[in-house]
Amino acid sequence: MSKDETLSTTSTTSVNDENNKSTYKEQNADFETAISATGFGIFNLILVVVSTPSILASQLETSSLSFVFPVARCDLDISLEARGLLNAIVYTGMIISCFMWGSFIDVFGRRKILVFTHLIGAFFVLMTTFAPNFYVLLVSKFLGGFTVNGYSMALTTYLSEFHGTQYRASVPVVIGLMFSISNVCLPLLAWLFLPLNINFGLIDGFEFHAWNLFLLVSTFPTVIAGVSFFLMPESPKYLMSKGNNAEALKVYQKIFKLNKRQSKEKFPFKSLIDDKQIFQKKHSVKEAWQQISPLFSLKYAASLTIVCLLQFFLMMSINSLRLWLPEIFQIINDYEQDNNKSISFCQMLSRIQPTTDAEADTCSMNFDNSSVYINSVYVGLCAIIGCAIVALIINKLGKKKILIALGLLGAVTAVSIYFAPNSSTALGLICVYLMCIGISLDTVISATVDLFPTSLRGSALSLAFMFGRIGSVLGNLILPILIQAGCAPTFFTLAGFVIGCTILSVFIPNTERKALG
Repeated sequence: MSKDETLSTTSTTSVNDENNKSTYKEQNADFETAISATGFGIFNLILVVVSTPSILASQLETSSLSFVFPVARCDLDISLEARGLLNAIVYTGMIISCFMWGSFIDVFGRRKILVFTHLIGAFFVLMTTFAPNFYVLLVSKFLGGFTVNGYSMALTTYLSEFHGTQYRASVPVVIGLMFSISNVCLPLLAWLFLPLNINFGLIDGFEFHAWNLFLLVSTFPTVIAGVSFFLMPESPKYLMSKGNNAEALKVYQKIFKLNKRQSKEKFPFKSLIDDKQIFQKKHSVKEAWQQISPLFSLKYAASLTIVCLLQFFLMMSINSLRLWLPEIFQIINDYEQDNNKSISFCQMLSRIQPTTDAEADTCSMNFDNSSVYINSVYVGLCAIIGCAIVALIINKLGKKKILIALGLLGAVTAVSIYFAPNSSTALGLICVYLMCIGISLDTVISATVDLFPTSLRGSALSLAFMFGRIGSVLGNLILPILIQAGCAPTFFTLAGFVIGCTILSVFIPNTERKALG
């Protein structure tokens, strides 16, 4: 080949490359193509950092009183049944607000709901901190549950819509991992403040104790999360569905710049396809129903039923035990400090009995209870290890296999707790049981995100979460009854719930590597 021919060939190739590059930039990208082009990097890590205080705030709202009760029983002067009601009332607020927040998330956007619910939620935590009596405490926890449901649902949708199919299945598992980290931070935070000797009077005879300080500190993550999300962009998928392609493109370019460390002008797409969906403010019940009615069509009804039932039984299985763990650990702590002989876990558990306030003339508390917080940390650490392992293998095994395997392991573990010869064995089994159920919940959420399109995703998640909250309410109301009936009914019932979830998991549709609708 002559020199001239070589130059001619090189010139032609260069022209063709430039033409291909130009054509590539002129293509209209859909969501999956655009989000995949942004890669995975610094922005995604920022999302995790910003989401962490939100998840901690959610855990504090739903679980803080479970640590307060063992050390504030004398101050609050409420019965075991009343404590169960306070645990349940948070989820009652969540149930009532489910459809409202689901609709608002789809109408007003993910980011606005995240900012609003976090900031107003901080006010209700303050209301709980300074509640002068049981009834104000009950109202404040109800309102706290009402708002926490908003940012809990919005967060899952928000994070999922910043990831492509390659990473989306891992998003709820990572959220579960952050929840597990929060479950470690929560007892450590409680351990830092609750044993303090704080007791002084405020206005109108209100006494401020260490547990009030603990609740006051609980407002910090909520405020931090609200401010953080104010500084974050809206979901590009949501912007596209609103027809705001220009704004969505700017978001993609910002993500690309952070992740790829290149100028945003190098983002390979200059326009997006028209993905506008119906997102308008609803002014009547009829119009709102028209927006969510496709959920109940033949196309989605079976999937919706399965995920709702899974949420119901999984949340009942995990929260009926999780919120009573500090109380259970306190009973174990008190027994082992007062007695030298060893007895089985179920014999210790029988010491928990529903009581009325009038049964004792005096009230005393054992503040030498570090084992309560240490055991709670073990539970959280176990969940972290489990979430980390599942996050690595979920794309290889698939959601259905993960759900079935964890369901079988969880059921066997629940039954085994009944036969635990001592508190240490029971603690290990409880850790594994809660880990299995927690990861299963995250996996179901991941499948729910994939099963429904953008216009219905928030409503589908809200409905599924509503069933989960109903399960949590029922679980907290029936657990004292089950414990009173005996150890076998308690853990055999929990095992039965988990077996039912395992059977349901067989029928969940396959969503592996499915593009986000």
